[in-house]
Amino acid sequence: MEWLPLSSFFLAVFSVAVAAAGAEPSVLGLEPGTRRLCNDDIGVILWGPNASPTLSVGKSDVWDRRNPVPPEPIITSQEIIERARAGDPKVINGAAYYTAYNSHDFPCPKPAGQVILMMPFLRPDGTLTASQDSRATRLVASRGEKKIDMRLFVSAVRNLIVIDGESKGLDKGDFAVRLYRHRDTIVPGGELHPTIGGGRSPNDFEQLPMPRAGQTEDTFWIAQDFTAEHTFPKGFTSVLAAQVNVPSTYQIDEGVSGLGMPMIAEKEGRISHGLTKRFTPINEAPGSAATATLGSFPGRFEIISTVVTTQNDPNPIERAARDLAEAMSVGTEALWKEHVEQLDAYEARPHARAWSDDGAFKSDVVWGGVPHRIRPDGYYGDIPLCSVDSTKFCIQDSSMWHADFHFNEIEATSLCIQRQFDLLDSYFRMIRALVPMAQANAAQVYGCSGAMFALVHYPLKADTVIHTHMTWEQSMEITALISKPFWLRFLYTYDTDFLRDMAYPVMREGARFYGDFLKRSEDGLYHVFPTVSPEHHGLCIDLTCNKDSQSAITLIRYHLRAAAKAAEILGADVDEAGRWRDIAEHMPPYPIVDSPEGPIYIDVAGAQPIEYNIPVPLSAIFWGDDIGLDSPTQQQELARRTLKLINVWEPHRGYLKGVRRRLGIWEPADGVAVESMIQSYTGTIRVFPCVPADFAGGFKNLGAQGAFVVSAERSAGRVRSLTLTSLSGNPCMLASPWPNESVRVIDLETAKEIPVDMREGKIRFNTIRDHKYRVKAVSE
Repeated sequence: MEWLPLSSFFLAVFSVAVAAAGAEPSVLGLEPGTRRLCNDDIGVILWGPNASPTLSVGKSDVWDRRNPVPPEPIITSQEIIERARAGDPKVINGAAYYTAYNSHDFPCPKPAGQVILMMPFLRPDGTLTASQDSRATRLVASRGEKKIDMRLFVSAVRNLIVIDGESKGLDKGDFAVRLYRHRDTIVPGGELHPTIGGGRSPNDFEQLPMPRAGQTEDTFWIAQDFTAEHTFPKGFTSVLAAQVNVPSTYQIDEGVSGLGMPMIAEKEGRISHGLTKRFTPINEAPGSAATATLGSFPGRFEIISTVVTTQNDPNPIERAARDLAEAMSVGTEALWKEHVEQLDAYEARPHARAWSDDGAFKSDVVWGGVPHRIRPDGYYGDIPLCSVDSTKFCIQDSSMWHADFHFNEIEATSLCIQRQFDLLDSYFRMIRALVPMAQANAAQVYGCSGAMFALVHYPLKADTVIHTHMTWEQSMEITALISKPFWLRFLYTYDTDFLRDMAYPVMREGARFYGDFLKRSEDGLYHVFPTVSPEHHGLCIDLTCNKDSQSAITLIRYHLRAAAKAAEILGADVDEAGRWRDIAEHMPPYPIVDSPEGPIYIDVAGAQPIEYNIPVPLSAIFWGDDIGLDSPTQQQELARRTLKLINVWEPHRGYLKGVRRRLGIWEPADGVAVESMIQSYTGTIRVFPCVPADFAGGFKNLGAQGAFVVSAERSAGRVRSLTLTSLSGNPCMLASPWPNESVRVIDLETAKEIPVDMREGKIRFNTIRDHKYRVKAVSE
């Protein structure tokens, strides 16, 4: 390799281009957008002007993990009660009490850097075309006799970004690759992200250091160092590195402005409830770069890049060099072959499909959910079920609500119906890792055994849960809500190994907490006190609205019943399970309040209707899985009346779609979803429970509780076919699609008709593990 400085002329040309990026033509967009490639660990967004296509690169574990020590001591449940009754402004009316969350932008994810493909020969009138499929992106750049045709993909097997292709007519200096990272723009006294409070940061921290850049033999790289903390006591480093297979000259620049590709937006600031753009400070910041200018070379070229962190290896620069050398030895064609084979194998799995014949609705997902090699355990990366924002697609220095893991709006039913359990696995591993912290919280704050989780977590170690908002942490159903996906996964699979090894240890600790926390009252009931309706009212003087929220009643009861059933299945904790059942069956009724049209559900006992951030008065339907089409008529009517009269904050009205579907209320604006096609949360499988009367379409391979896989088609107002596979041999209860008609069930493995029990519109029959059954009306 020839190691020479990049010419001053080339740098000048590129600097001018950066300054004028907003005026350059771009088929990719002048800010990171929707052209995304990823595996389970690395994410790439492709954007930039035609002459400088740019890859914004992120990795799931690149976080600034500094967790400011809250100035407030841990407050116990008893102290909360006493101070609320005394009217202490630090705890009543939604006060956060803990202030660290709203004082610092970090903890939050950070970008790994940019890979800039610099093609100055395209200026001023060259062209770039781009095409993309699920496997790769193709870019073709041409001007006159000069042309580059390249393929970009993120390996589904290795943590590699691979670029290869052919060139024609290029001269030395026509093509260069730059790795760049700006210096972090979160500074003492600087602007706080508006979703965590806005205003100014405190001055009790130091800005992250300038990125380092370097070149070691064939590898050029940039590195960002992060402050040592409890998770990584020796510090944490993220390295973006690359190699090229063409003789190149290298230039290393540190602490220089104008080296990166600026992000250009029509508008900056808080764009919407969940989107803030703060590009200008990043664009103006100095940074560091390692640039390789490709010399004259025959037509074919290969560029391979990777991101390695301290979590992967104590010396990430050396590890990156080894990984890249191995990849170069394997070659891009072999890397492409294994990438395609991995994705083809994924696509060959069974698919969960649903559709309408008119094409207005179509869903086609692979059982499993993750087509890539699963990242190893660690701290923790993107968690689809609860990540507020993506880590591997991070492009800014701060994120909405820290991009933390939020635990108060979790729902896993649709993933289970589509059997995308791989998407839940990272969540399960994280919650298991949090159990010791939740146990410490249960003891410290509540004086209880078991585990009580908090509202929020980050991918870092802590001695106890991370307290962010004292008031909303008192929504006592959080632990039950966090645990529910474990039980759902079991109900859809009847995987007893998963139940024993992963689910029950979490469910048991939650049940033990509730067993201690809930006390039998003089009326013989276990009231939930104190508690907070999620993001409503706060703690009130005299705690007038802090007893028996519907969300707490429904989810705690769900959890205790599930934990007791799990214990029964596993033959464990018999005495404890008996007490959990007793508590579950002696909880108070859901609170109601009068309205001009009759009684309606209210979010918490003693309250009056308000504009709800989250539709808590209906949480027994959507989250608690307790009210639905199998509920008593009076209860359904009460739920429907509540739905009609409830006022929900506009950004969260999407939750009402789920409520309507579960009550069988079709509204065209809601559209069709998988829960419109199949429901089973009440214990009865229902096909097409919420579609218009003239709906024509069907579904294939959707899951149902009890470990069933169901397929059905409907046309002309009638179900025309219905098959069901039993994965575990459980008895089946199916709402008859043909009311008032006789039904036959055929075991397709034996071709024999089996006995059925028809009562109250339900078809009941026994099943055999792995047998498939056809259900049809006798008249069909």
